Amino acid sequence: MANLFSLQCPTCGASLQADGSSKQIACEHCGNQYLLDKELEQMNDEQRENLSPAVTYANKPGQWIKVADVDVLLHSFSEETVGKEHVLFAEVEYLNKTSDPLNYRHDQWIVFDKAGYTYEATMDYLHPKLYKGKIYIGRTRMLNPGMRLRGWLVFILPPEGKIECLQFSAGSQPIKTLEFRI
Repeated sequence: MANLFSLQCPTCGASLQADGSSKQIACEHCGNQYLLDKELEQMNDEQRENLSPAVTYANKPGQWIKVADVDVLLHSFSEETVGKEHVLFAEVEYLNKTSDPLNYRHDQWIVFDKAGYTYEATMDYLHPKLYKGKIYIGRTRMLNPGMRLRGWLVFILPPEGKIECLQFSAGSQPIKTLEFRI
């Protein structure tokens, strides 16, 4: 019989129960699913109390989600046609809750389409019309402890492209990711 562990959801703090031999857990409260680096029974108590999933799968914006040392929020996203361009707009925010300065980069975000292709955000100076009325998040920013950064990313997609997910990656080995299903 497998061990059951009582845990807290890394996103919303709700109580979770999970089988110790599992590397996958889901929260019924916030709807997020998590893939862990190793089975729960292979973790020590501190690792189980401070879960840092290898991958967080989210289906809705508006949640602060910790990815490695980075707290990130997807405020909104929309898929639109602007002129002849098929684009995905994403409004994101970072919050540095650590005691050290952190670097944030626009290329931490990437779009995957259903055909397996990836797309990086374009920069505002390359496509100013797409960023009209929106503040570009910037290429690289340094945030000191307690600081926030909020802005937009614009991804240009092929006209026939069908989006699979918007992914954010952070941390060093092993890299942690957040995937928003769109």
